[in-house]
Amino acid sequence: MTTPPMRPLEASLVDLFDHLGIDRAHFVAGQLVPTDWVGLAACYPERIASLTLVSPRLRRPELEALCPRLMVLFGDAGPSAQGPARLLAELTQAKSLVLRDYECLPWSDLAADRGAEITSAWLRFLDGLPLAGLGVPEVEGEAAGVSYRIRGNGPPLVLMPLDLAPAQWEPLIAELSARYSTITLGGPLVGVVALLEGRGRSNYLAAIRAVLDLADIKPGEMVLEVGGGSGVALREIARRTAGANPILDIDINPYLLREAAALAAREGLAERIEFRQGSAEALPLADASVDVALSLTVMEEGDADRMMAELVRVTRPGGADRRNCALAGHVVVVESTTQPRFASQGGSARRSRCWRIADRLRRRKRLPPILRRRPHGSALLPTACFRNA
Repeated sequence: MTTPPMRPLEASLVDLFDHLGIDRAHFVAGQLVPTDWVGLAACYPERIASLTLVSPRLRRPELEALCPRLMVLFGDAGPSAQGPARLLAELTQAKSLVLRDYECLPWSDLAADRGAEITSAWLRFLDGLPLAGLGVPEVEGEAAGVSYRIRGNGPPLVLMPLDLAPAQWEPLIAELSARYSTITLGGPLVGVVALLEGRGRSNYLAAIRAVLDLADIKPGEMVLEVGGGSGVALREIARRTAGANPILDIDINPYLLREAAALAAREGLAERIEFRQGSAEALPLADASVDVALSLTVMEEGDADRMMAELVRVTRPGGADRRNCALAGHVVVVESTTQPRFASQGGSARRSRCWRIADRLRRRKRLPPILRRRPHGSALLPTACFRNA
């Protein structure tokens, strides 16, 4: 049976806006997921009263028609400033809001860091583009697969997810909603969550399933995933274990924790997974408190030495019952295209311990083919597995 093609996001957004009675709205979008706005701008530009882009990386042809009602928000520090600067040099009618001495990285919490500055300039820009009020009460809900939360009354201002910012747009909502009807969007179709959920429709999930097959999780064992993102692997584990195992997700990002919990609830899995905020470099768990620890494409995001040490610390030593397990042990690390830079290497290109272990497992053919390969340039690289003895 073939999987039906996914519906274009812009079609879902238009259905949502029609459901809410929105003809036109102001829009704001982050830098990581241009699909949040590109399809809408290409197919329904008349629905866009204005568009604010946070640190856009590339020029898109869809921006030409929107140029007079376009604002580019970016920081002038670091490499991330180069793309917006080039864009503004070409789109001379666009407005700009430059955050001095600030670098807009995907995880920068810019609404919390520079909220007053952003709100003041933003309101001046929006006020110059009059738009009819929405007249919809404050409400939360979901339509066309997109969740929404409405605060305030006035012209509609649609806030797409702000990349990986922990606070998202929340620090600005109170002031913005005094004059605008702020509509915060979420769910599996928009923002970074859409990217993470897309992996669940790719060979990434097949690789995770292969890892879980080999791990052979026993009933009652405590399973930890560090940095669970939107919960693709967590939900797979919950489906497999059918409530027989406690499952814990520890993630430093409160936005991703909320979205992962919501997606688990959609599938009726909320009671099987606990979501807790915490750092992979200092896990809020006692020594030897979990049986199986997973880290899936997270090590490259921080201090890999500390993360690995924490995974080993909280994992109970392996027992004889794992003798027949094809994995080498209980701590499982799946990494992405970039090797984690271990601090003990001084950032050098020397291969890490977990990389070497993965190589040994490959050579011994103790991993299935999907994990035995080294698909350079793809979204998945080595699996590192070892026994915490």
